[in-house]
Amino acid sequence: MSSAVTRLLFALLLAANLLRPAWAQEAEAPLAEAKPADVEAPAKADGALRVLQFNIWQEGTSVEGGFDKVVDVILASNADVIALSEVRNYNDKDLHGRLIAALAEKGATYQGRFVGGDVGLLTRWQIEKAEAAADDTATDRGSVMAYHLLGPEGQKLVVCPAHLDYRNYAVYLPRGYDGNSFKMIDKDEDGEPDPVTKESALHRMDKASARDEAHEAFLGYIKKQKLTRTPVLYVGDFNECSHLDWTRATKDLYSHNGVVIEWKHSKMLYQAGFRDAWRELYPDPVTHPGATWPSEAFGRGSTSWAPKVDERDRIDFIYHNGRNIRATAAWIVGSNKYYVYNELAAAKTDDPFALTDLPWPSDHKGVMVDFVFDKKSR
Repeated sequence: MSSAVTRLLFALLLAANLLRPAWAQEAEAPLAEAKPADVEAPAKADGALRVLQFNIWQEGTSVEGGFDKVVDVILASNADVIALSEVRNYNDKDLHGRLIAALAEKGATYQGRFVGGDVGLLTRWQIEKAEAAADDTATDRGSVMAYHLLGPEGQKLVVCPAHLDYRNYAVYLPRGYDGNSFKMIDKDEDGEPDPVTKESALHRMDKASARDEAHEAFLGYIKKQKLTRTPVLYVGDFNECSHLDWTRATKDLYSHNGVVIEWKHSKMLYQAGFRDAWRELYPDPVTHPGATWPSEAFGRGSTSWAPKVDERDRIDFIYHNGRNIRATAAWIVGSNKYYVYNELAAAKTDDPFALTDLPWPSDHKGVMVDFVFDKKSR
């Protein structure tokens, strides 16, 4: 067959959508039908503050039409505060300005501005001040920014969006994957992962990350700014797990391989008076694991980094200091499907999900929490 005929046949088959794999057609078709106007967020009580943690996966560039899908999620969520991870301002284009303009076109008014690092924040509240609490993005090891907000009734609130060091990802060791190269550990060369379950090895790798320094910088900022009596939210993709999740009850789940460990960074936050909003509302890690990784993403295949294991984990968080603020409801946001052993699988837990019908633009799921304020915060 001549090359010209071959090219013509290829073009005809491509136009007829016959060369695309069946899995891609099946995965995309139902998602493409969903529209923001057809998807409603859970009801929000009068006076409640809704906060969304949203890793936007390289500003939405990792999926087709990702920026518009990020806008659709924000709009549908009805969130008052949106903490953004993986803000890059690609091509010197201000992401905050682009999002604010796109949301305004759809009738939603938000403000926000880029301060530094690789995080950001959109809010319906007034921003009185915004500055860095920690910034190690020069070495790609994360950042924490601080936004001082003023509510419509004079409420004071500080929100600190964070995106922490992804390296030395210690939760991979018990699953038989390295936390830096992300390659399978296969010492016996049998083609299967070799778990590392020694507690000291896990803590040693966790300590080698820059996540503990980021937490310490955040806590130091709160103390220096004399915010110990002000409601503070610490929100982000922490790239680590909680001591409340790797318990005796979960030791044989999610490829933990019998490991029970009190991860030190989450304990550090608890000892400083911060509380994990998800675990406050859903204390049982078996019935409500709240996993945010690895998520199904629109039009993409597997988002797994450890394809031979079940790597589902809760690595995105909303912490609060309990100063005249209380969590009342929480949801996992996005598709209710994960990659488990490199295969797409629906969640079989009691976790409440929101906006499951929207085409999801990230490899992380979002976390959304409603808060109410005590009058003393005004």
